[in-house]
Amino acid sequence: MQLGKIVKSNSHIDYICQIYNLNDVPLPPTIEDYAFGSFVKIPINSKQQLVGVVYDTVLFNPDFGRIGPRLSPETDLAIFTPDYLNEKVILIGILTVGMLDTGGIIIQGVPRLSSTTDSIVEKMIDTEIRQFHYGNQTPRLGYISLLLSHSSPLTIHLLQKIVYNLIDLFPDKRNLLSVLKNDLAWKSQIAPLGGAR
Repeated sequence: MQLGKIVKSNSHIDYICQIYNLNDVPLPPTIEDYAFGSFVKIPINSKQQLVGVVYDTVLFNPDFGRIGPRLSPETDLAIFTPDYLNEKVILIGILTVGMLDTGGIIIQGVPRLSSTTDSIVEKMIDTEIRQFHYGNQTPRLGYISLLLSHSSPLTIHLLQKIVYNLIDLFPDKRNLLSVLKNDLAWKSQIAPLGGAR
């Protein structure tokens, strides 16, 4: 499912995607489709795609803070200036955590290639998420240090969400992933209070 398009980047791995609305596509994505911690893919050519995770949501409304009378009611704006309605958008922040290619090669960590403006962002399905995390004996999480180095205060919560999702996708590795889940829970609840471990 297509979620939207890249409109900006903050760095080589940090992208902003504008979510499609009713004026862009007949059936726009729901808020569940781009929920916090969702995995997405961004095709960069016919063989390779970036893999990213949603880490933030921003609502953009140019009307906020505007003072003074309106010349036309909003119902008239839909008729006379329909583009005006497009100014209210939902933006999501995406951190890229690796790459996939059609040959089955998986790279986790900082991707070598970058996206471009207007690249389409698609929601990943469970089989693609499993493929990206598939390791020899255990699920691979080679991008953890990359996420931990990100400056967002939501990073630990993002990692917790990812691990919860992976427990559902790899039920036979529940015990192993639960160790990481518990460690992240400690970091999010106790470490900010100055607890030592």
